[in-house]
Amino acid sequence: MTIKTAHIIAHSHWDREWYLPYEKHRLKLVRLMEDLIKAFERDPEFANFHLDGQYIVLEDYLQMMPHRAEQVRSLVEQGKLIVGPWYILQDEFLVSSEANARNLLIGILLSKKMGGYAKIGYFPDSFGNMGQAPQLIRQAGIDVAVYGRGVKPVGFNNEVQSGNEHTSKYSEMYWESPDGSRVLAILFANWYNNGMEIPTNPEAAKAYWAEKLAAAEAFASGPELLFMNGCDHQPLQKDLSRALRTAGEMLPDVEFRHSSFPEYIEALRQANPDALDVVRGELRSQWTDGWITLVNTASARVYIKQQNVRSQTLLEKVVEPLVVMAHLTGSSYPRHELLYAWKTLLQNHPHDSICGCSIDEVHREMMTRFAKSQQVAESIAADSAAAVAAAVDTSGFDPESARPFVVFNTSGHSRSGVVRTTVDIERRYFDHQAPHEKYEAFKEEYHTFDPEEWIVTDEGGKPVEANIEPLGPVFGYDLPDDRFRQPFWAFQVDVELYVKDVPGIGYRTYALVRKDSLTKAESVSPAAGGVKADGNAMENRYLRVEIAEDGSFTLLDKVNGRKYEGLGIYEDTGDIGNEYMYRQPDGEVPLTTEGLSADIRLVKHTPLAAVYRIERVWNLPLGADALLDEEIRSMVPFRYRKSRRVSETAGVKIVTELTLGKDSRSVGIRSMIDNTVKDHRIRMLFKTGLAADHVMADSIYEVARRPIQPEAAWSNPSNAQHQNAFISLSDGIAGLTVANQGLNEYEVLPAHNTMAVTLVRGVRELGDWGVFATPEAQCLGTHVLEMELISHDADVVESGAFIEAYQFPVPWTVHQTGVHGGKLPANHTFLEWEGDHLAFSALKLGEENEDLMFRVFNVSSAAPTTLSFAPSFQVNGVYESTIIEERGEEMGRNEQSRYTAELGPAKIQTVGIRPAL
Repeated sequence: MTIKTAHIIAHSHWDREWYLPYEKHRLKLVRLMEDLIKAFERDPEFANFHLDGQYIVLEDYLQMMPHRAEQVRSLVEQGKLIVGPWYILQDEFLVSSEANARNLLIGILLSKKMGGYAKIGYFPDSFGNMGQAPQLIRQAGIDVAVYGRGVKPVGFNNEVQSGNEHTSKYSEMYWESPDGSRVLAILFANWYNNGMEIPTNPEAAKAYWAEKLAAAEAFASGPELLFMNGCDHQPLQKDLSRALRTAGEMLPDVEFRHSSFPEYIEALRQANPDALDVVRGELRSQWTDGWITLVNTASARVYIKQQNVRSQTLLEKVVEPLVVMAHLTGSSYPRHELLYAWKTLLQNHPHDSICGCSIDEVHREMMTRFAKSQQVAESIAADSAAAVAAAVDTSGFDPESARPFVVFNTSGHSRSGVVRTTVDIERRYFDHQAPHEKYEAFKEEYHTFDPEEWIVTDEGGKPVEANIEPLGPVFGYDLPDDRFRQPFWAFQVDVELYVKDVPGIGYRTYALVRKDSLTKAESVSPAAGGVKADGNAMENRYLRVEIAEDGSFTLLDKVNGRKYEGLGIYEDTGDIGNEYMYRQPDGEVPLTTEGLSADIRLVKHTPLAAVYRIERVWNLPLGADALLDEEIRSMVPFRYRKSRRVSETAGVKIVTELTLGKDSRSVGIRSMIDNTVKDHRIRMLFKTGLAADHVMADSIYEVARRPIQPEAAWSNPSNAQHQNAFISLSDGIAGLTVANQGLNEYEVLPAHNTMAVTLVRGVRELGDWGVFATPEAQCLGTHVLEMELISHDADVVESGAFIEAYQFPVPWTVHQTGVHGGKLPANHTFLEWEGDHLAFSALKLGEENEDLMFRVFNVSSAAPTTLSFAPSFQVNGVYESTIIEERGEEMGRNEQSRYTAELGPAKIQTVGIRPAL
């Protein structure tokens, strides 16, 4: 007879903030930790406690109770408090690839400093799991994952499924990434509370364990049974040792062990792991009925998602590349400041935070954290750009009239496009004496400023196509390192120029100069590819956009001849669900702007860009009827609600701006919605007409291929899914991609294979286990939503359109400088690299060394590729590295003095570079 072992793991799933604000949750955490310290002191049988796979619980506790630091460190070193490997328990899909990686890296480093970490990929409550998780954690030396959602190993009423390659017969399985990385995976089949509040009374214990053991055995592959002694914010079970002794006395054929994950996993490996099934890729509950996926957290409180993308992009794709450039130029690396900015951002990434499914107080505090992280990032970026610009040799420009400025591309890929910046023609510093009079004098001196007398040139004096508009005197100030603040009036001009082929980790230098200072004052004639606009249409050499009377538009791709009609229609439906799940009222017909008249105006037209503004006031229902409040108060499950929207309406003003730039194969879309109504969802629809059975969606370190039609068990009328930077459809010959900034929810509708992107969703309750009103989740007020519609050949990967989609949220960085010598050339790339299907991910310094960490990933899940790169600076060595910045094999140069690495499909590759500074 096989002896069963019941592994009881003491834990508390610690949502940092959720149905209570952060500080109220933290006080409960303090009580838990105090009880734990006492339990370890008083009960030698109390073996250990799992701190939910995240380091931040210790950080939060010790910030309030710093006198406990050495006690905590000792308990971690002894293995009694089990922490890490994550910094926080994130939502995997709603944060960037790099944010997932930094969460792991920072969590491991901090946990190691505190005494060690658990080598477990812990995902207890993520709302779905990313397909690249096995590769990510394998790179961190972790070969086991534990998760609670995303895969369905059993059917209704505990009926074990078989014959489905997407699911597992057991709660133990193998999980494989698209690159082939595989880990042992354990599902909380009976959730992470299946061993909570174990009774000490013998009769109660007998009944308790009869039920619990049978439930676990129904899913387990062998005699090693997992029981989680805890739940959300669960206080410590102080009599756990006694409860386990009672269980052993009542059931002598079962070994009840106060266990740990390392012990349980080791025992599991000794069983028969070869009999386990394999699940592959993303685990998004795609094999369920679709009602409890929690996917609509992707559209809850969109304003939070937008700020998150801004914060992530600033750190990953602006600050860190600029800081590396400045460091290579001689500046010190602001390591601690960057870590603070990253940690502040990551504190907004727990699944109940970034998902927008908490009470209003939580999300107000999140906005402050976003602001803090952004303020630090913006300051570091400005300082770094200034340091590099000061080292650029601009002596080729006229010293009297030139106003040089450096255009940085930090997106990682070569980039062309329209750049807009302000340039100071002159600054007048002033003290505290009569600043108004000095302003008036300055204004009078420049009142006849003529932009026709100025021109933009490149470093060789060649004119560049640009538009120059005076802005007038504006206030500014310097904060020197060695003296008091210096206020000034600056006469500024707005400069819009077209830049071409700016290197991905580099810059180009331009200058605003007076025409009369040039030896030969060339005039700039609009080059081919300029934008034309007439009536309600605009076009360049690649695209033509025609706007209909209802504000929808037709896109003609002149390259491949494809025409897409009926783009940009708005759709509105009621939503009687909650922050977790969308629920359209029964029998409701969606409202759309199709056929509704709109005011269409051309508001900007230059050879570089044209902008059409489309305005309308759309009368929409005020909100749900009174029944919804009663259904919420009485906790009627959202899917069974009968509420409808009222007949009364209010005007919702929607302004859409369509922008077409010079030489662009994409259309910029800026949507401004003044949301005045409640309980609804607004989406923008893109009818493609493309024959495709799958959508390609940007996910975490991969472009995922997802079927448009859901699995057979799916019964939810909505099939909304997560996206990160973009979604794309293609028939193999042509394709359309919609890139976004913080719009994480999409659906592909069967009619015309229409891509629908959620812009605003408003609901009135948190949902889940209680009654929590969230009036601010109605998202009333003005929202500005940005997308880019990219037309291309083939699919988004083969065409390379993914590069433009990834670049879309990344701003250009421009810094004005003077005419001076310098050790850097006027145009420069710090790290030149190439590789088919490769996406840039990061360029930073190591967390524990001065090595450059350069990371890319293969967006193709089918084709291998080669990374080839050449630093422009002297190096002391190059080596292969990992997500956690471990040093691997040294890399040598080839005959062309370049470094190369072979990357398999879906491979994440980090390279360490030791600069010879």
